[in-house]
Amino acid sequence: MKISKRLRVIGDLVKDNSFILDIGCDHALLDIYVVKNKKNIKAIASDINEKPLKIARENIKKYDAKNIKITKKDGLESYEEGVDTIILSGLGSKTIVSILKKDKDILTKIDKLIISSNNDYLFLRKSICDLGFKIEEEQIIIDKNKYYPIIVFTKGKEKYNSFELKYGPVLLKNKDKVFKDYLKLNKKKLLKIYNSLGNKYFLKKFKIKKEIKLIDKA
Repeated sequence: MKISKRLRVIGDLVKDNSFILDIGCDHALLDIYVVKNKKNIKAIASDINEKPLKIARENIKKYDAKNIKITKKDGLESYEEGVDTIILSGLGSKTIVSILKKDKDILTKIDKLIISSNNDYLFLRKSICDLGFKIEEEQIIIDKNKYYPIIVFTKGKEKYNSFELKYGPVLLKNKDKVFKDYLKLNKKKLLKIYNSLGNKYFLKKFKIKKEIKLIDKA
């Protein structure tokens, strides 16, 4: 079956013997990929819209995928006893954090979050760490000319500085080629902003210059 690079990487981060809840599952291609490529997987594919769920049911039948339950519910309302991994991808960071905060009690039963947001990664990392998780693994990919950090959170506590929260502590440690290109792109954007600001924006320019120095160091 053909799925995007981003979905494939997310799926590969799921461990054997997991019970996953995929919130905002769209057409359930991720869930089908996981049950077909990992051992002993149970999955709940959840979405609030009927149209993608109709296609999801067709895809499950087409690929003869087992152990996937389709539910039309909002966020963590789809949780069932035994779910240990939650996947949230293709949404903005504010939406993701809002979904998780709405049912914080359920998060105490979850071992792992696999998150792929479209924006505001500092806010995302900080907010989820504040909910009692730490960053276990990170990967960054390019899919359709856009960079996507994919983050695995597990239960625990770890301190991170603001630069690590923005760019990712594991990504900064591993420094693969895609991540280096991502840093270069961010530096280019920051320089453009810096050069467009007048002298009255001294404080903002100072902060941008500081971040550029950290990127150079990284």
